[in-house]
Amino acid sequence: MKLVVSTRGSKLSLKQVELFKSYINKFVNVDLEIKVVKTKGDIIQDKPLYSIGEKGLFEKEVNNTVLKGEADIAVHSMKDLPKDIDPRLDIIMVLPREIPNDSLIFSKNVVDDLEKIPEGSIVGTSSMRRKSFLMHYNDKVIIKPLRGNIDTRIKKLNNNEYDYIILAESGIRRLGLDPKRIILPLDIFPPEPGQGIIAIVGIKDNSNVKTISNYTDKLTHYMAIAEREFLKEAKAGCSSPLGAVSIIHDDKIVIITGLASFDGKFMEIVRFKDYLNNAEKLGKKAGEFVYSIIDKVLK
Repeated sequence: MKLVVSTRGSKLSLKQVELFKSYINKFVNVDLEIKVVKTKGDIIQDKPLYSIGEKGLFEKEVNNTVLKGEADIAVHSMKDLPKDIDPRLDIIMVLPREIPNDSLIFSKNVVDDLEKIPEGSIVGTSSMRRKSFLMHYNDKVIIKPLRGNIDTRIKKLNNNEYDYIILAESGIRRLGLDPKRIILPLDIFPPEPGQGIIAIVGIKDNSNVKTISNYTDKLTHYMAIAEREFLKEAKAGCSSPLGAVSIIHDDKIVIITGLASFDGKFMEIVRFKDYLNNAEKLGKKAGEFVYSIIDKVLK
């Protein structure tokens, strides 16, 4: 089977296509043709993502290539997908999840806890969630916007433009990097919903796409359902300082949600638990709870 794959051109995006190929070829022989697409998020590098005020900055152009029939599937980091994608499309399958945590990266000043970052240190992130969560634990730091691919961000850190930066651990591992870092616990720093999950998007009635959907990773599928439903019910966007991540234990699924005020003075972390088969119901419950308090927190 031959599939044309739409993707961004970053090292991480291309690595994720490679990971998809390695995974799917364990089950069925697939030959991939890669079509690289530049997105608005790739072009605009001088602003934090939350300040652009537009959904799907790393998704729209890639998925449009599929809709126009120029590609069969699109490969995404699930955290880049907005809560609603084009109704003609579907998340066809997911790969086994990589570790979903964020990590605090440093080159010189070693710490083992967010609260121990020295006063006045410059921390790089363009995520409102990471900014607000960090401010909750340490309001003595200076937060400076940080854009670019993972290599570029780490290079800026090593060039002393920042004292610390925060990145997704999954991207670091997929690229085979090993900077000095600490992994931030899920129950104090919940990540972006879908972080660590590679999602394959395609047109619903494409026969080739239906074939590969049979090989979705079952446990990751449940986690994706819970976290996508959470996003939908919380009515959250990239400017909302909230996170959510699900964990599976035997036949139970737990979703950890975190919501902070923009200045970090308030932060609420709540766990929800249900049977695995109720993953969608659990995500809905968690999202409804966050939506019920979000206006009070963000006012």
